[in-house]
Amino acid sequence: MCRTYRFADSVSMTTTAGRRRLFTLATCAALVLAAIGDAGPEIIESRSLLAGYDGPGPLIYLAFAAVVAVIRWRYIPLAAVVMSLFFLAGGFADADFSGRLVTPSQTVEFLAAWLQTLSFVAATFFGIAAVWWRTPASVSARNATKGIDNEQN
Repeated sequence: MCRTYRFADSVSMTTTAGRRRLFTLATCAALVLAAIGDAGPEIIESRSLLAGYDGPGPLIYLAFAAVVAVIRWRYIPLAAVVMSLFFLAGGFADADFSGRLVTPSQTVEFLAAWLQTLSFVAATFFGIAAVWWRTPASVSARNATKGIDNEQN
């Protein structure tokens, strides 16, 4: 019985770590989509990657995605969450950006603004989920400090 429990515990730890990693990768993918939403209309309009450059925003999003993907510290996705919230607040404070969200007269800008906004919202939720998700080892350690025996569960 004890061996079965330990095997089941190791299997669930693998799937839990896999879920946390999946949320982390989803955070990175959302930031890449936000970069596409930010730079896409300018690149399409100018038909050049370099001539369509309008600011460092997309590069910042990609840099945060790379940092979140490479650094394996548990709380690093929160950096992407904070950055996403700052850019969302800045976007909604800008009348031009808010106008693009409600005026579908220019289809590319309208879709790009919604892609960027929804990507930041997704990065926020996925980043929080990646940090919130606990491994069974941390839950076992927490239960051990409370005096709960794992084999009784």
